[in-house]
Amino acid sequence: MNKWPTIYAFMIMCLFALAADAQPFHKQLSRSEKMHIVDGPFVIVTTTEAMPVRVKQAFSEITGEHSFALANPGRKYQATDLVVERGLPFRRLVFAGVKGNEWFLHYERGGRGHSYSVVLFKIDAQNRLQFLWGGVGFKSANSLEELRKMIAIGQFSDDTSNYW
Repeated sequence: MNKWPTIYAFMIMCLFALAADAQPFHKQLSRSEKMHIVDGPFVIVTTTEAMPVRVKQAFSEITGEHSFALANPGRKYQATDLVVERGLPFRRLVFAGVKGNEWFLHYERGGRGHSYSVVLFKIDAQNRLQFLWGGVGFKSANSLEELRKMIAIGQFSDDTSNYW
């Protein structure tokens, strides 16, 4: 009996399953959606210690890290690809915001192609992560209002998947 048709069918099913789940943290928004993605009364958070454990876990999931690794503003982090000091995270918080169960984190990422990112997510009633949006840019925002404007005019691109 020839098992190759069964093996090929299994391989194709696996490829479709992988493709369906390959980009769980990528979502493109229209320009009008971007204009309102961080609307509302967000409370600004400026330290990682002020973030609940589930938010840190969600950030780790989004960034693909095994554990939470985000330096506080002004603290040392791996700004380049050259590892000068072991144990430093490759990302550093600019600021974050919370509105109910919704969070955004604005941070910089070191290494080749130094960049700034924004990820927005919420934790639902069952404590599950729901990724809402993320974008990458090359300039940091200094305030929530500036961040809103930068997102609205497209300075944080969402066409690059999973570069968090």
